[in-house]
Amino acid sequence: MTLYESWTLPDNPPPCPGCFVIPSYALRSRTEPTLPTRRQIDLAFTWWQRFPGSKLILSTGDNQGLGITNARVMAQYAGRLGIPAQDLIEEDRSRNTYQNLLYSWKIAGEHGLRQPTLVTLDLYTRRAVAVARKMGWTDLYWLSAYSEGEGAWGYKWLQTRSRATILGYEMAASVFGKLAGWQ
Repeated sequence: MTLYESWTLPDNPPPCPGCFVIPSYALRSRTEPTLPTRRQIDLAFTWWQRFPGSKLILSTGDNQGLGITNARVMAQYAGRLGIPAQDLIEEDRSRNTYQNLLYSWKIAGEHGLRQPTLVTLDLYTRRAVAVARKMGWTDLYWLSAYSEGEGAWGYKWLQTRSRATILGYEMAASVFGKLAGWQ
């Protein structure tokens, strides 16, 4: 078993999702998500096709200093896939995983959306699920997208540039999350 395989969690797919929560992994530019983020949205799109009318909560503010939120760029990408605007909800305040999940959970509750399902990059799933559990998410489901890396804009370039750098970042972020009490 490789380090990658030992780090990932098997999916816990939802039986009847009301929404999919997609935290951004990063943006490549003001108009394009990175490959890992696109793969997350692509996976949510596949599930949205199975459960039309479910919502996608696209989550992250302008944490890269691009002057546009990650959520907006993600929503534009999802719209190009064919998901109608009424099924896209932008969570545009968060700047980290804890906030992604906190604000998205609140949005799901405000909209009465059942079975919020995390859609994350496979190497990020372990940390996102740990944070959601610590926050008290109930009826927790998740789906993991596989992706090679791709450099992001600005300081996130190294974090997202390859699977090895993503894994290293996720391991370090998990240690930080435990120290911060998020997981």
